[in-house]
Amino acid sequence: MCKTLVDKEMLVRAGFAPYTASSILRQAKHFMVQQGYEFYAGRRVSVAPLQAVKSVIGDVELSETEDE
Repeated sequence: MCKTLVDKEMLVRAGFAPYTASSILRQAKHFMVQQGYEFYAGRRVSVAPLQAVKSVIGDVELSETEDE
């Protein structure tokens, strides 16, 4: 299943430290606000589109497996 939204836990599973994952999401959300998507300016939004995250960190493979 291909996910289009990325959260902090997905970045942590990809090998980033928790603070770094939060920082990446913050930058990706800022990128989306600059593109005109004001929804991502909210504090409680804890996800960002995959394309925005890749614009921040480059083309890094993210883990798509769920721990259910």
